[in-house]
Amino acid sequence: MSTGHWRSRVSVVVIMLTCGAWFGLPVAAQDTAQTAGLDEVEVDPITCWWKTDRSAVHVGEQFTLLLTCSVIDTARITVEADVSEFDPSAIALVPFEVLGGTRFEDIQAPPRRYFQYAYTMRLVGDEFFGQDVDIPSMEVTYNVNLTSGDQTNGDQTEGVERRYELPSLPIRLLSLVPATATDIRDPSSETFGDIETRRFRATAALVASGIFFVAAVLLLGLAAVRIMVRYRTRVPAVARLLSSGKVLRGCLSAVDRLRSDVAREGWTPELGQRVLVLLRICGAIALGRPIAQTVVDDDVPEREGQLVLRKGRLRPKRTMVSAPTTVAAVAAELATGGGQDPRATAVLEGIRDSLNVFSAARYGRSGQLQRDGFDAALDRGASAIRGLYVMKLWPMRAVEALKSWRLGVTVWSR
Repeated sequence: MSTGHWRSRVSVVVIMLTCGAWFGLPVAAQDTAQTAGLDEVEVDPITCWWKTDRSAVHVGEQFTLLLTCSVIDTARITVEADVSEFDPSAIALVPFEVLGGTRFEDIQAPPRRYFQYAYTMRLVGDEFFGQDVDIPSMEVTYNVNLTSGDQTNGDQTEGVERRYELPSLPIRLLSLVPATATDIRDPSSETFGDIETRRFRATAALVASGIFFVAAVLLLGLAAVRIMVRYRTRVPAVARLLSSGKVLRGCLSAVDRLRSDVAREGWTPELGQRVLVLLRICGAIALGRPIAQTVVDDDVPEREGQLVLRKGRLRPKRTMVSAPTTVAAVAAELATGGGQDPRATAVLEGIRDSLNVFSAARYGRSGQLQRDGFDAALDRGASAIRGLYVMKLWPMRAVEALKSWRLGVTVWSR
């Protein structure tokens, strides 16, 4: 055979092998994918097992039984088990009695998913003493679902129904009675000494509770007597004076009621007089002057120039509050108080302007003003009263006391 002829035959063989490999590659890949998919399904699509918290129990003793299952859960293959068979109210594990159960949250561990049930079990029967009793095996129904294409938009094919047999699990039943006993007995382990000890403790607890009850009754009686004496004893009126904060809070409430009356009836001389009373009382508090307070009974009528406030909750008393503050007194304080707090200056100016407006309307010759003027004056006076109330609150007074103390320390250090 010539060398050229031999070379031509070798070239033909190489070309045929190359074409065969080229055209056979997709078929081989397809067979490999199908084989991989079949292997993924055929290798344990579902596995279940029992587990108990103890290997031996007494008859009638409760114990915990765990059922754990592992199923395939991937993008292409999903195993769905019929979990209704595992429900505590539906599962039957004769001769054991299922008292209750719980399903825990599933655990994803790709390519598998695990789910678990916990059952509370017991076994009652005298024929099982000293024997190994099996927790029975059961069949689990499941389907293998295949997804083709994309996981989101792919088509899912439900497989045929299959069954998996869950193996049994033996557990030892212990005897509670001797071998010669003819019935089940549950003797008490307590003695007469235990009964005597419990009786002594019960007597001691009864005596102690009686002593504590008598002491509680005595303390309650003393508290009731103290309350009665406090509200029946006549104390001087000075001891029951209202604080400046309560007076200012009562003035703010009176301003709200006055605005409601003005909106309903319009401005009248009586309403203007009520505004003057509020401004004079608040002006006296702003100037640091005392205000007149008189505690009266409910049948005592209110007089002109007085504000009625109530003190107490159980048996509130009526207190008549008044003050003779004038526009001139407020103006004099503003003229001589150049170094005082700017907030106090703004409060005094608001009270002065409102007093000036309502005093002119009350005691002037014309006695007539437009409603807009009265409303503006009332708003400014109410703002001044509210600012004065904030200044009299405990946090603000504490800050002012701290400032005064620091100022005194600074001056003394010089």
